[in-house]
Amino acid sequence: MVKLENIVGVVEGLRGRTVDNIYDLFFAEKRAVAAVVLFFSDLTDIYRKIGVWTFLFGNYSEHGQVKMRSERLINERRLAFKDKTLDEILALHKASLEIDYENIVSVTVKEGLLQTSLQFVVQGSPEKKIDFRLDGSQIAEVEGLIKKVLPNKTR
Repeated sequence: MVKLENIVGVVEGLRGRTVDNIYDLFFAEKRAVAAVVLFFSDLTDIYRKIGVWTFLFGNYSEHGQVKMRSERLINERRLAFKDKTLDEILALHKASLEIDYENIVSVTVKEGLLQTSLQFVVQGSPEKKIDFRLDGSQIAEVEGLIKKVLPNKTR
């Protein structure tokens, strides 16, 4: 019988390197899984249709299309996470990430003037940094989960 990992907590809606990359971060007992709920490639067909002028200065119709598709995909993907193991969630999108706690050198919540980020520094040659942007309202939740699962890795 396979022992299921207990999920300690989930932080929804963390942004990746671009605003169109959104992850839900699952904190489990031995690892974190950053599951893609929206990825930039999900919207390329819409972006391809609109010109540079529209992209820069906006158009209500195109912004509406992007927003509607984004919300639909996010809801569909979160619904797909229900009743799945972390391995199954990880396999749902090739850009989802697994962060094994044993490989983490440090984890930091950095509060800046314009943005707040969560940064994992992972062992490697050279060390790799995995960054997520947070909303200010997520700081306490993220810090609480980090203290619970990675108390000796915080900076």
